[in-house]
Amino acid sequence: MTESVSPQSQPPPKPRISLIQTKRAAVQALRVMIACTITYAVSQLLHLQQGYWAVFTVLIVMQASVGATAGMAVDRLVATVAGAMLGGAAVFVTPQEPLAIGIALICVVGFSSFVSARVPRLRNAGLTAAIVMLTHSAAVPVEIFVIDRIAEITLGGVVGVLASLFILPTRSRTMVLDRFGSALDVMAQILRTLATAVEKGEPVSASEANIALRQSLMATETLLTDAQRERAFWLTKHGISEAIPRSLWRIRNDMTYVSHIVETPFPPAIVEAIGLQAGRVLEAQARFAEACGRALRSGGEIDPKVLSAGDEAFEAAFSALQNSTEAQSMGFNETGRLFGLDFTLRRIRQNFLDLADRIRESDVD
Repeated sequence: MTESVSPQSQPPPKPRISLIQTKRAAVQALRVMIACTITYAVSQLLHLQQGYWAVFTVLIVMQASVGATAGMAVDRLVATVAGAMLGGAAVFVTPQEPLAIGIALICVVGFSSFVSARVPRLRNAGLTAAIVMLTHSAAVPVEIFVIDRIAEITLGGVVGVLASLFILPTRSRTMVLDRFGSALDVMAQILRTLATAVEKGEPVSASEANIALRQSLMATETLLTDAQRERAFWLTKHGISEAIPRSLWRIRNDMTYVSHIVETPFPPAIVEAIGLQAGRVLEAQARFAEACGRALRSGGEIDPKVLSAGDEAFEAAFSALQNSTEAQSMGFNETGRLFGLDFTLRRIRQNFLDLADRIRESDVD
C-alpha cells in the first residue's frame, strides 16, 4: 500500500532549538562537569595509577537520561571486565618481546572483534584488552594491573550514574512519555487534515506527516529500552507498558489506510450523505489523541466520551446511505472504499480505547 501525495497536508514543522532544549543541554553540561570533578578528586585520593581512565569513563557513559547512563555504564563495565581479563591473560602467557606482543595483540583484537559482532555490549572489550597489553609495566604484577583498570572504570561508571540520578535528573521514562505525547499531537493534526478532506470532498494526503510520524515512533522505541533499564535497575517506581507503542503503531497504520481511501474524493452524493458526519468522527478522534497526549505528559483521566462524539450520527448517516438509491448505483470500487472507511474508523476508535487503557496501566502521574 502506498501513501498518497497531495499539497493539502503539510508535514509537521521541524523542531527548533528551544529554551527547553537549551536548558537540558546546560543541565547535562553541569552534570558532566560535577561528575568529572568528583571522579578526578576520588582517583587522586585513592592514588589510582591511571586515574584518568575513570574520568574518560564518565565522559563516555554520561547520557541525557538516567536510564541511558545506567545502561551505558553497565555495558562499559561488562566490556571492561571481559577485555581486562582477556588482555591480562594475553600478557601473562606472551613473552615480553615486540614480535610476540604484536602477534598476541592481533589475535586478541581479532577475537574481541568477532565476539563484539555477536554480543554488541562487548564492543569496548577489544579496546580495554589492547590498552592492558600495550600499557602494562613489567614492574607491576599483571593481576594488580588488571584490577586497577577495572576499579578505575567502575569508579567512573558509578559516579556517572549517581550524577545522573541526583543532579537535576532527567528520567528516560519522562522523555519517552513526552515523545509519545508529541506523536499523538502529530496524529491529531493528520486526523484533522483527513476530517477536512472527507467533509469537503477534497483530495488529500498525509504522506509526509505519516513518514515523520513513523520515524518519530521508531526513535522513541529506542528510548523505551532506556526506560525499561531504569525500571530493571530500580531507578524508578513505574514502568511503561510495552503495549503503548504497539497501539500507536496500529493507529498510525489505520490513519495511513484512511489517507489512501480518501486520496481520491468520494462522489458528491456520498460526500453529501456522510461527509460531515465522517469528518466529525475524525475530529473527535483528533481531540481524543490530544487528550491521550496530555495524559501521558502530565497524568489525569482520559474521558472516553470525547471519542464517541459523532459516532451515532455517522452510523445513522451510513445506514441511511446503504438503503438509498445512490447506494444502488455505486460501482464496486466506490462501495469498497466506503465500507473500508467505515471499518477503519471503527478500528481506529477501538485502538484509541486500547491506548487509553494502556496509559492507565502505566500509572502516569
